[in-house]
Amino acid sequence: MNEHFEEMLRRLKLTKSQKKDAKTKYIGVAEYLHSQFYDTKYSGSTKLLIGSYGKKTNIRPPTDVDLLFKIPTEVFDHYYNHSGNGPSALLQDIRTKLSKKYTTTEKISAWGKVVLVKFSDGKHNVELLPAFEVGDVFMIPNNENGGDWESFDARADLDAMNDANARTSGKARKLIKIIKRWRIRTLSLSIKSFEIEQACLSFLDTYDASDKTWAAIVHAFFSWFVTASDKDTSQIQTALSRAAKAIEYEENDKFADACNEWRKVFGNKTFPAYDKNLAKVRQLMAIDTHEDEEFIEDLHPVRIDPAHQLSVSATVSGKGFITRSLQEFVNRYLKIPKHLSITFTVNGAPQGSQILWKIRNFGAAARAANDLRGKITEGGLTHNESSKYLGTHYAECYAILNGVCVARAMQFVPISEEENES
Repeated sequence: MNEHFEEMLRRLKLTKSQKKDAKTKYIGVAEYLHSQFYDTKYSGSTKLLIGSYGKKTNIRPPTDVDLLFKIPTEVFDHYYNHSGNGPSALLQDIRTKLSKKYTTTEKISAWGKVVLVKFSDGKHNVELLPAFEVGDVFMIPNNENGGDWESFDARADLDAMNDANARTSGKARKLIKIIKRWRIRTLSLSIKSFEIEQACLSFLDTYDASDKTWAAIVHAFFSWFVTASDKDTSQIQTALSRAAKAIEYEENDKFADACNEWRKVFGNKTFPAYDKNLAKVRQLMAIDTHEDEEFIEDLHPVRIDPAHQLSVSATVSGKGFITRSLQEFVNRYLKIPKHLSITFTVNGAPQGSQILWKIRNFGAAARAANDLRGKITEGGLTHNESSKYLGTHYAECYAILNGVCVARAMQFVPISEEENES
């Protein structure tokens, strides 16, 4: 199941456009405020990402970006010595300044300790925390109960996450993302995001995850959390029971049933259905990641319908060779020489479906040629390629009905160093 958990973690990452959206917005807010409070050119030194984006524990769908903005000494002194509610006056001043930049349909409000810039596009918002740096900590405003200033050690929070992640060889952040996904899916659960982070770190302080599978780690977390949490534990108990059942299925080689149990915990869109090819795909992706690669889950909802048994066959042809099916060719020659023609054919496509194709290359030759591919394009029932690069590559097709991916299939293509010299 490990490769299925890793695939879920991939699906939880922000897309390239989502990352750009977040960065554009928080830099825009920070740069504008810098121009309002400082005479110097903006360099990024007056901002600090905190919260899940600062700790790199954020997942999809996009949420608020927590941004700390460092105010200058004279501004802090002015509002610290304010005759009324200084924290409230500071927040309102910042709200007014931001309102001059964001003048369209954005909503900007101030309460508690922050100013929220709520953008009209429904994507990322920016939650701004003004702060005055004092040594290793920050003084932050709180406008409640007449107003007060509090000490906040933002870097300690970030350092604790970095230390835990290093100690667990990267598993701390991954576990937090996995459990956050469960929290989002469990809408009735009154556990906040930062409480999930604290719980995961506390759990990892007592649990050695170094040689454990993700199934074992997640099951152990829910087993620990059901007794450690002071919240309503019924939802945690449900997750624990499903995790236990999934592990039992896996131990009995019932991998599809195991995936179905995990999908009940994390959702069908996030946790993949069982795919015997996934381990090989994950292995290839670990060698050659490609930032511009597209995934069907980002383009269409995926609800695989078992009634549609989609498959991809392939034939190989070229001068000097008898045209054969890919499987017959591999059985005879072990691998396909370079510069032969490969025709992929979709079988079992639902009537009226739109067919999309994805070609993904791997290996040093494809990498050197900057031809790893990975874009999803529209096509027909057949798709033509040529064998170019040494290594194992794959073609994948998707059947789309009413905007939903209802079937998908994959064909691996092994290519040798030997060229077709006939």
